[in-house]
Amino acid sequence: MKMDVLTLFPGMFAGPTDESILGRARSTGLLDLRIHDLRNWTHDRHRTVDDRPFGGGPGMVLKPEPIFEAVEALKTGATRVILTCPSGRPFTQAI
Repeated sequence: MKMDVLTLFPGMFAGPTDESILGRARSTGLLDLRIHDLRNWTHDRHRTVDDRPFGGGPGMVLKPEPIFEAVEALKTGATRVILTCPSGRPFTQAI
């Protein structure tokens, strides 16, 4: 199985993905896990990936442009994209 993960913090995956079941799956070749820095698909000198919410209010949201560019660059014919959001259907074991 090949998995590509987009994240703002790729260094945080090094420890957990090298240990336990994931580590064994990677070492035997059952899992090809690739961690990608979302900032690689930005175009400004500050590598900005977030912006203020359009409706105002506190907090920040991710810009869609780097996400879409990353998915387009990484996808193949058999790619299934899983994009999580707080208002979506829960991602359960059955799914």
